[in-house]
Amino acid sequence: IFPHNIGMAATFDPGLVRETGEITAREALASGLPWNFAPVLDVGRQPLWPRFYETFGEDPYLAAQLGAAAVTGLQSSGRVAATMKHYLGYSAPRTGHDRTPASLTERDVREHFLPPFRAAVAAGADAVMLNSGDLDGLPVHASRHWVTDVLRGELGFKGVVVTDYADVTFLHTRYHVARTMRDAVRLAMNAGIDMCMTPDNYQFADELLALVHDGTIPE
Repeated sequence: IFPHNIGMAATFDPGLVRETGEITAREALASGLPWNFAPVLDVGRQPLWPRFYETFGEDPYLAAQLGAAAVTGLQSSGRVAATMKHYLGYSAPRTGHDRTPASLTERDVREHFLPPFRAAVAAGADAVMLNSGDLDGLPVHASRHWVTDVLRGELGFKGVVVTDYADVTFLHTRYHVARTMRDAVRLAMNAGIDMCMTPDNYQFADELLALVHDGTIPE
């Protein structure tokens, strides 16, 4: 069992981080898991956040170097996909509570939180998991700007975009930016997601199929 990311960051050793990724991937694959929801690339700038230990620390440059090394290690065999997460600004909630809103300017985001993801995309990350919270009032999983324009367009990411747990549902029930679950699916799909991580129901798939059939979302 390796140290959490904050402990690995204290080594300042990308080679060691890559090696732990290689070992983790071998053990994951041996367990039948070809997709790993790691590494966490959130930069630790909010000390109240309870998941601070999952970060590679407060420095965007170090987090970028170690994050890219983790991605390279995890995907070195070509048989396991890494997931950079949580895109974007997840580790800086205003209150410190997990999965809650962040008040960040675009400059803040680009200067402090985007660099590790840019490095991970360059390293070939196969997947990305989105931030469960929102940036200045707009949930990231409903933001075409951050998901399509920046992640896909500017950074050139070509992999799979997956939501975090129940986040499409939360567009309707928690954030109230969608009047119905069907509207929530429309917002998330138009933002650019590929897969919805959802608990014990298939409503997302049913609503998506209906939206395609009625022409709201192009096939």
